[in-house]
Amino acid sequence: MKLKKILSVLLSVLLLAALLIPAVSAETRAEEARLHFREDGSFRILNFSDIQDDAVLSLYTKRFIERSVKTYQPDLIILTGDNIAGYSTKNKNGATRAIRQYMDIFEKLGVPVAIVFGNHDDQDTKMSKEEQMALYNTYSCSVSVDDGPEIDGCGTYNVPIYSSNGDGKVKFNIWMIDSGTYDEVNGGYDHVKDSQLDWYRETSARLAAENGGPVPSMAFQHIIVPEIYDALEETDNPEGAVAARGTYYKLPETAAEGSILGEGPCPGTVNNGEFQAFLDGGDVLACVFGHDHVNSFVIPYQGIDLINTPTCGFSSYGNAETRGMRVIDLNEEDNWTYETFVVRFEDLMEKDSLMPFYQMREFFVRIGDWFERLFDRIKAAFHA
Repeated sequence: MKLKKILSVLLSVLLLAALLIPAVSAETRAEEARLHFREDGSFRILNFSDIQDDAVLSLYTKRFIERSVKTYQPDLIILTGDNIAGYSTKNKNGATRAIRQYMDIFEKLGVPVAIVFGNHDDQDTKMSKEEQMALYNTYSCSVSVDDGPEIDGCGTYNVPIYSSNGDGKVKFNIWMIDSGTYDEVNGGYDHVKDSQLDWYRETSARLAAENGGPVPSMAFQHIIVPEIYDALEETDNPEGAVAARGTYYKLPETAAEGSILGEGPCPGTVNNGEFQAFLDGGDVLACVFGHDHVNSFVIPYQGIDLINTPTCGFSSYGNAETRGMRVIDLNEEDNWTYETFVVRFEDLMEKDSLMPFYQMREFFVRIGDWFERLFDRIKAAFHA
């Protein structure tokens, strides 16, 4: 009897502890953020791609990012890879500094941020994508997700956008997909893997079941899908076209007004069926890519728009005609449609009276950064 009383007391204590201990949430950061349409049914995304500056963010880039966010008042910022230039930052300190340069801006302005990685984020640096993702998630504004070892890559997740009335329904969905870096087997750029496509299919089906049908969505990733060359128009005339794959390509007549094809797109070497998976899923309106810095287009193809956002950074290649960022506007009442346009650096910054000052500061900041790196090498040599 005494043993039974002791066991009974222990069981009671355990049950009470279970009630008092908060339940562990299975929700991701993106789900916990509860992003939702505004009362007027609008939702605005700003897409910055290929920031790709050195450890010191270019003052041109910084000024442009700040003004873009303040001017266009987004509900969500999406970074589509090559957010830093790993080959330039070299080590963890440099990579950390590079990420903080722009994340500090977003944190200060209080705008949610979702990121995917490109082929340069961890190139030749000692900071892995997983370590970088952990740094992003030290910021309260980050809704980015490390998907864990079950899914290839780092940072394949979805960002649900809920209804404005608070009924808990997902009215739109954002697919964030790690398109990899380089294909070590076949050469060239990488591709989305089977585990990622399986995850997309399962998550898409779950969202449809929970919300009464397919949830309209957009996919964001760095490297463009191989189907881009089916969507472009092959031509023998080099005028107004770009050279690629031994021939010339130009924009099709269906491309949106203002589209620019400045270089041959660079998809992955292997076509692993990602675009076909989106077609089969029936929920993707558009796929948004970066990677090709001087391309800025919207091309409809088989019911899905292929969109390229140009670089916004100043430490890598680009040109005045395209350098900028993309605005994407969603509408809750007509959530199977969207509007988008590119804001060029020149258009937004042309009346900035401080630009001469920033140009002078840019020079001295770069000189200071060079000396800092030199001193780091000297200290490392003494400690070796």
